[in-house]
Amino acid sequence: MGVSFASFEIARSGLTVNERGLTVTGHNISNVNTPGYVRQQAMITTGPSMNFPNKYGMYQFGLGADIQQIRQIRHSFLDNIYRQESTTLCYWEAKSKTFQDVQAILGEPMGAGLQSVLNQFWDSWHELSKAPDSLTARALVRQRGEALVHQFNHLGNQLDKLQNDLNSEIKVRIDEINEITAKVAKLNVEVLKTEISGDSANDYRDQRNTLVDRLSKLVNAQVMEMQDGQLDITLGGYFLVTKGLQTRLSAEEISTGGKFVVPKIEGSEIQVPVRSGSLKGLMESRGLVFGAKGSVENGSPYDKVDLVFAVNRDATPEQKADLQANMNTLVAGYSARGLNVRLGFVEYDGANISTPVYTDDVSVFNGWIGAMAPYGGASDKGYEALQAIQSQAFRSNAVKHIVMITNSPMDEDAADISSLAENLKSSNISVSVAGSPLNPDTKSKLKPLAENTGAAYYDISATGAIGFDAALSGIFTGTKDDIYNNVFRTGNIVSDLKNQLNLMINVMVRELNSLHKSGTTLNGLPGGDFFEAIDGMYPIEMGNIRLGSSLSTSQGLNYIVASVSGQNGDNTIALKIANMRHSALIGKTGETLSVDDFYRSIILNVGHNANDAMTIAENQRKLVQSADNYRQSIAGVSMDEEMANMMKFKFAYNASSRAINVIDEMLDTVINRTGIAGR
Repeated sequence: MGVSFASFEIARSGLTVNERGLTVTGHNISNVNTPGYVRQQAMITTGPSMNFPNKYGMYQFGLGADIQQIRQIRHSFLDNIYRQESTTLCYWEAKSKTFQDVQAILGEPMGAGLQSVLNQFWDSWHELSKAPDSLTARALVRQRGEALVHQFNHLGNQLDKLQNDLNSEIKVRIDEINEITAKVAKLNVEVLKTEISGDSANDYRDQRNTLVDRLSKLVNAQVMEMQDGQLDITLGGYFLVTKGLQTRLSAEEISTGGKFVVPKIEGSEIQVPVRSGSLKGLMESRGLVFGAKGSVENGSPYDKVDLVFAVNRDATPEQKADLQANMNTLVAGYSARGLNVRLGFVEYDGANISTPVYTDDVSVFNGWIGAMAPYGGASDKGYEALQAIQSQAFRSNAVKHIVMITNSPMDEDAADISSLAENLKSSNISVSVAGSPLNPDTKSKLKPLAENTGAAYYDISATGAIGFDAALSGIFTGTKDDIYNNVFRTGNIVSDLKNQLNLMINVMVRELNSLHKSGTTLNGLPGGDFFEAIDGMYPIEMGNIRLGSSLSTSQGLNYIVASVSGQNGDNTIALKIANMRHSALIGKTGETLSVDDFYRSIILNVGHNANDAMTIAENQRKLVQSADNYRQSIAGVSMDEEMANMMKFKFAYNASSRAINVIDEMLDTVINRTGIAGR
């Protein structure tokens, strides 16, 4: 080493570099337990050099070492894997937690749940069938009925509370997303300001990445780092963070008047699509539904039928007379099951379409049929008639069904009719068609229309044996199947469960009330409803059911129907009700289940889905832990490694300081001892 002031610069750079290395090492050690901290490393490079000429050209003279940068030891690919798996984990954890709550509410199969109360209720009717005149047996029936009502309403209240709690938690999660994105936007600015000045923003980056890790547990956000070091965060194609700007989310009703919220862009009606994460799990647990009281999508059963007849004026007098003759039977079938049917009527031909009119009175409807105008025009406006009916306001909680009666095919081609069928089906409107086989084009065009909407085509003769009795019977069976088979399997947890339980309760009550009203009380009076709705504005369901008002009076035991005739010893009705536990009631014709079997299928599905959610969550937890361990092995602080670095920088620092001492001594000798020899 030459004795010059450049040598001092070399030694000084060694002191500076190793001092900073010791500082970085100390910073790592002090943050060994800091969540989200990523270890840093001082990147040492050669310092500047000087060029000197010699006889062979130029030679370089190095001036020591320098710090190129203080970098983080982070693997972005592993970060992305960790965040993706965390998003999926939190989705399944949210659903698994909800299934646990649902199982606790149901209390099945070992707890004192609904199945036990149902068994006692059926057993009480069996006991009444043994002694149909016994007031003691009747008191037991009433007591078990009250217990069943209490259990139904208690289940409804608990499931409603669970939905409300999930809805509140969704609001909290949306607020948490806003809090995180606001902090990320602020840190974006700090990172940019720090790195533009030439310094490192590693600690700001650590804070920002910790926030992104938290965000990944909530939603499936997409994160992209820009060239200037700032993060852009998008969710469902919408920016939540871009540079230093944040777009806030707000918890808003799915639609006006709804009860449940979804994330929307604040200040707009734009719903942000969320596909995974705990927020999505909570939304599916609660149910992605409107949520207002009485809404079918949130579990309320159908209790109404809107039956609109679109009748072509080419209908023959025989056809119209046969239709009128069978309408009473059709409406009676609905009424016997407590279903309110509203009859609509539209007449059309090749020239005109009448305005749709509605009535609850069969005689009024038959009057409309009898007063139909004569046929006019050779073309057919059935297509426009169906469109006109579709645009009308159907009632909520009503099965929407159109019955088209025509002897003529539509003018439109098959593609247009198929498109119309899809539009009707998307509006939950089914169309049955009754047409004359005398015109084969009618069947070839309109049969696909009916079948594509989930209904059927019926051949109706122009004269002779018309066949409206069979057609209307099939229509009744089809609409009844729509009501008795209204099972939702959407992937939502609580709303689907409420739908299935309410369907079971509603069907059971309708059939039981139908039997109860068909018999005679001890007083010789016609039987009434055994169960009824608390609020008649809404269908019978969990939270809206009680014993019939006549049964709750002091003479209520006399109003419990056990017999058809009221004669002593007649147990016909009591026995039929007791056997309802085994009667196939719920589902489509030919695919029906009994009340007990249907309830057991509900419990089986809940248990199966809960086990699946728990298993998937556990497997996903292992994946997340594995990904985190892998990235921590790279990014985490190792005390052994840091202690080795500390010793390395310490010895290097000492060596640099020793070099300065040696140079100092050499210069001192040269300066102070030169020329004293020989004195």
